[in-house]
Amino acid sequence: MATYPPGRRSHRKSRAGCVQCKKRKVKCDENKPHCHNCERHGVGCSFASASRAPSTTPVDFAESPAVPSGPESAASRMTTILPPIHPIIPQSLPSMHSLAPFPTLAVFDLELLHYYTTSTCYTLSRSPAVQTVWREEAPRIGFSEPLVLHSLLALTALHLARSDESRRASCLAHAHMHHNMAVREVVPLVASLAQDNGAALFMFSTLTCMFSCAKPSEEGQFLVLFERGDLSDWARFFRGTKTIIQSSGEDLAKGRLAPIFMNGAFVAAAYRSPHALEHGKPYVWELREIVRSECSDPELRRIYQEALDELGRTLALTIRPDSVRRLETADVFRWLLEISDDYLNLVCQEEPIALIIFAHWCAAIRQIEWMWWMEGLSSRLLAQLSSVLDVKYLEWLRWPDEIINGRQDLI
Repeated sequence: MATYPPGRRSHRKSRAGCVQCKKRKVKCDENKPHCHNCERHGVGCSFASASRAPSTTPVDFAESPAVPSGPESAASRMTTILPPIHPIIPQSLPSMHSLAPFPTLAVFDLELLHYYTTSTCYTLSRSPAVQTVWREEAPRIGFSEPLVLHSLLALTALHLARSDESRRASCLAHAHMHHNMAVREVVPLVASLAQDNGAALFMFSTLTCMFSCAKPSEEGQFLVLFERGDLSDWARFFRGTKTIIQSSGEDLAKGRLAPIFMNGAFVAAAYRSPHALEHGKPYVWELREIVRSECSDPELRRIYQEALDELGRTLALTIRPDSVRRLETADVFRWLLEISDDYLNLVCQEEPIALIIFAHWCAAIRQIEWMWWMEGLSSRLLAQLSSVLDVKYLEWLRWPDEIINGRQDLI
């Protein structure tokens, strides 16, 4: 018989003890389903399967049925005790290719996106239905079309620059960065206007038009797609929205942007009303006299008279003290959509009468400058027009100047 040194007790080593006793390095009596040590300490008792490593997560047998006795293997007992595990495997995961169009956003861009959905989107229209489109649909389109997301962030950065003077310089830098990125994204799409990208192009065009109006006055003239855009380029860019609508078909007007077009249809009906043409005559009669006296060319007269008809409708809707409906931008900017390319060519050539007519339209802009992104636009436009007109024509700008910078008297 083997002898042991004094003070050491002999014991049989536990080879199949429970997991808990092995971790505590104490002898286990291997009693199942609960050994004596675990029962005494009130802890869960579990036994590792012979086919599994000891580091396997223990199973709490205290809430499991008793292990059946018999010749079955430990693995089969575990199968009986544990419910079958069915891993949840998604049917399809997004590939990197599908995520590729989405731009990388900085933390400040996420702040801009939050500011847009909580503030800026509500300033783009007075109609609750249209506000919903800007709040919900515009970001959704932007998540799949980067040109919309960049345009949205560019305009929001200008809005935040007005609210937080301490970060004005940073906001303006981000505004121009996102604007430039949006322009780069839109170039491949402009060549092929189609129904599948009509919503994105419409959103880009509308947001960029707003951006051109909201740019701080100290930054000079209207920079849109060019390094230095003139007034006619700015007007033509607004008219590009009409081209997008016509090229996209009815799906654009009836799709997710439908509330915008429904609101626009209401404005168009008021604009085309016979009453609008009649009520607008007092605002343009003096300009008609100027055209008759200064233009001997019948074709020039026709071009100017058509522009004056459209201007009269616009002024009838905007310059009226009894209006109970707060004006929308569509009430004013429809004039830019309705004038002819021939008239805009005369504006580009800085023909005096063309510029004087344009200056009178600026009086309508003054009526919607309660919108932050329109504020000061009429005076900036009038200053630009005045700077290129000969002094002898400035008297013809007296009425729009009174509306914009003076007492704002009616005729």
